[in-house]
Amino acid sequence: MIMTSHPRFSSFDLLRASLRGEPPDLLALAAQWKRDYGDFVYWNLFPYPAYVVSHPDALHEILVEKADAFQKPPIYKTALSRFLGNGLLVSDGAFWRRQRKLAQPAFHHARIGRYAETMVSAAQTMIAGWQDGAPIDAHAAMMRLALEIVAKTLFNADIGADAETIRANLHIIQRETLVIASSFLIGLLPAWFPIAANRRQRRAIRALNTVIARIIRERRASGVDEGDLLSMLLLAADDGQPMADQAARDEAMTLFMAGYETSSNAMAWTWYLLAQHPDAEAQLHAELDRVLAGRPPTLDDLARLTYTEWVIQESLRLYPPAHGFGRQAVRRVEIGGRVLPKGSIIFIYPYLVQRDARWFDQPDVFKPERWADDLEKRLPKFAYFPFGGGARICIGSAFAMMEMRLILATIAARWRLRLQPGAHVKPEALITLAPRGGLPMVTERR
Repeated sequence: MIMTSHPRFSSFDLLRASLRGEPPDLLALAAQWKRDYGDFVYWNLFPYPAYVVSHPDALHEILVEKADAFQKPPIYKTALSRFLGNGLLVSDGAFWRRQRKLAQPAFHHARIGRYAETMVSAAQTMIAGWQDGAPIDAHAAMMRLALEIVAKTLFNADIGADAETIRANLHIIQRETLVIASSFLIGLLPAWFPIAANRRQRRAIRALNTVIARIIRERRASGVDEGDLLSMLLLAADDGQPMADQAARDEAMTLFMAGYETSSNAMAWTWYLLAQHPDAEAQLHAELDRVLAGRPPTLDDLARLTYTEWVIQESLRLYPPAHGFGRQAVRRVEIGGRVLPKGSIIFIYPYLVQRDARWFDQPDVFKPERWADDLEKRLPKFAYFPFGGGARICIGSAFAMMEMRLILATIAARWRLRLQPGAHVKPEALITLAPRGGLPMVTERR
């Protein structure tokens, strides 16, 4: 229902948080409003009307049926374009369609299937250095692993000593981008304006640009198809026109961050959930023991690792890395029987929709077995959408699902991860959803 009064939160609260350098917890606010007011909540986001929309039918209208009435909100495009340029996450219209067409072959199932061995090998190398009973930050470990996989499959590069620098700068960019975007007033200031968030973001962007520009420059000079995703981008052509250097950089940066952040956060939450649900963990181990019999997993094994896939699906349901995103109406449009004026900002939170008791029994409980009997096909459209939906569904979703299943199978076949005593894990909703301050765990050899 549409609420009859505004929540006690406005763009001025966003401004105050930004001036303090603190990303506001919009996810927590949206969750509260959904509980209090329902599926269609209006709030005062001066100078635009804003809505938090949570019903699958309305989301289908926004993302599919009437998708031409919406674009990415300019404020987020302004903030994200500072480091993503005009990549797929930011661009709209004809340019976006052209870039999507150029990049699509890089994510063909036959192409990404070649990377299964790389993914398994990277996971094996990581756990070869683990010691029984040793404390680790499981989130940091998954970030390093995902970073290595993305670098190898996307760039065919060994980032080695640069890994920690890249990881740290990506985190800085995430946090400062949300600080900047959370205030319309600050978000519309130029990147050179002397506030701390701008300065930290600029330094981090320069560090990442140096690495990516060097790799693209070297690959352009060689002209060799290395069989990786970067080669596909650089060799892609539309009407005889190859992808320009700047566009290649923007798409590389976008795919780098999206692929790295999605998988690492999803895997961290998966270990967190398994550590708290020994029955589910036992079922996972039984399947891995039966199917793999002590050997590493392969691409061909995935069809038989059913419960492994359910674990990933359930983890993505409870903790979707892309926990929320937005759209803005480019014209007056009717959604769910309500007329939204031109300029309306729509906030969409998979995190909230996927924890709704109308669509999921015991919605806050980790139950991988709920995905039996093709549950996903029986759900309303957009009751479960961890990779978004419609024409702008995540281009790398199949890549990510393959990667996460292979990583889980490789590690869980040989190791358990237990939460460290006294650990308190809370989500931090930046651009993606990560464990705040890391995920302290202890390795336990099976």
